[in-house]
Amino acid sequence: MSRRGEQRGGRIRRGNGLLTGLAFLAGALAVWKRIPLTNRIGDNGNAYFGMAYDTWLFFFLFCGYSMQTVVAQMTAARCARGRYRNTRRVWNAVLLYAAVLGIAGSVVMLLSADVLSAGLFRTGMAAVVIRCMAPAVFITSLLGALRGYFQGMGSMIPTVFSRFVEELAGFLLMFILVSGMMGHGKKIGALLFQPDYEQAFGASGAALAFLLGSLISLLLLVVLYFLFQGSFRHRERKDTGRETESYRRIGRLIAGAALPVILTGFAMQGSFILDQILFLQLMPSGSDTIAQWGIYTGKYRLLSGVPAMLAAAACTGLIPSLSASVTGMNMGRAKEKAFLMLKLSLAVSLPLAVYFAITADNLVPALFTAGNMETAAGLLRIGSGAIVLQALAIAVSCILQGLEREKLLFGSAGISLIVHVILLYLLLHSLGLGIEGVVYAVTGLYAVFVILGLVCVFRTISWKTDWGRLIGIPVIASAVMGLIVYLMNRFLAAVIDTALLSLLCFAAGLIIFVLLMLSMHAFSQRELKSIPGGGLFLALGKILRFL
Repeated sequence: MSRRGEQRGGRIRRGNGLLTGLAFLAGALAVWKRIPLTNRIGDNGNAYFGMAYDTWLFFFLFCGYSMQTVVAQMTAARCARGRYRNTRRVWNAVLLYAAVLGIAGSVVMLLSADVLSAGLFRTGMAAVVIRCMAPAVFITSLLGALRGYFQGMGSMIPTVFSRFVEELAGFLLMFILVSGMMGHGKKIGALLFQPDYEQAFGASGAALAFLLGSLISLLLLVVLYFLFQGSFRHRERKDTGRETESYRRIGRLIAGAALPVILTGFAMQGSFILDQILFLQLMPSGSDTIAQWGIYTGKYRLLSGVPAMLAAAACTGLIPSLSASVTGMNMGRAKEKAFLMLKLSLAVSLPLAVYFAITADNLVPALFTAGNMETAAGLLRIGSGAIVLQALAIAVSCILQGLEREKLLFGSAGISLIVHVILLYLLLHSLGLGIEGVVYAVTGLYAVFVILGLVCVFRTISWKTDWGRLIGIPVIASAVMGLIVYLMNRFLAAVIDTALLSLLCFAAGLIIFVLLMLSMHAFSQRELKSIPGGGLFLALGKILRFL
């Protein structure tokens, strides 16, 4: 490779590293802001916020979830052929599509707040939170469309930067709005003799922070869109294509492309909504059931989602290169990328699952100061298997997307969801396991999906895996790390503060795991070079003479 090519490759890797860093920061803010929120509004308030958020997710799945993917694909296809006038028409049609569906979704969510809260969730307190969240369906639908537009134009920077701005704005606004709304709710609750009003209104403040964060991000992208129009119009004037697509044809293409994305999204994320409805319907109504759901959604699901977030950030960046390998009929390279995705998901999730299971009793009180700690710690222990399986499910999903096997992805997700609902019903209704039954059912969901997804992957690319490198090395490294963390947690708990001990255990576990993975050659130099941020581990391995 020439010196100029090497310099260009270095700039691309640095740019990808910056984008990945911003994506990680946005994800970290999304997780971290829930911790002070939980400490402020408690388990019941978390339950009300979770009900509103999952209701928004349900409407967003059908109104705007597909927009980012569909717009990116349709825009990129036309820009690649220089058909910029048709790109403009696609954007006009998508904007109308997203606006109409987004408004309809927001209106229906707003008008059905009382019915949903009292009927499905069996608590009227959630209605005010659902109303505050309702306009977000319209805003996030437009936001997804704009992000897809810039992605289709070949730039991920607006998407990643707007995501970071959205989380940062929501994080800062949350402190102001939650405190103000809680004070208002406390006064109303005192007049009506309803103590839960304070927590419900606090959750409403969090919903408003989410709404305003999305709005700020949308306004930022609107400004960038208008700044970009001068350059786009210049390209549009150079478009010599004679074929002009009709809006009717574009509308059919949008609907056809959106439907499988919507169905796959519901199959992949519908479990969050169905879990909530089934649990609240099958368990005895009352504040104890509401509090249990608040523990699950505000503490367990928050912490267990961290490895999944890291796995998603690591694997989604490899989808384009996997797709390029498949398009170029380079199946050897495609197998390498698929293998790398699975290894990354295990390398991220296994040590964190072990760490959560061992330190749960100290970690949960160190992070949270309000609500039930014992139940949250227990869920974190029994859900350690689900943590690993969820990360693997994300990797399998990314592989199937990269292999352009969306139908297999949808089929695997749909079957898994059906099995999950049946298992959840049996665990809750027949065995009466309570919130622990939800965790067991979620574990079953991811296990079924991973098995079905891997079968689809193996049949697609005729893949023979090095199971020792894939599973053996991460398991050994996690086991050694877990033993040391267990000994530290056991013998230092009496002399060190729980928060400091949790931090020390995490730091020691991270160092030990990384060193063991490098010493056992879990990743090759080529693999480390293709991972955003992998250069740091590559340099460390060379310094220690592991590589």
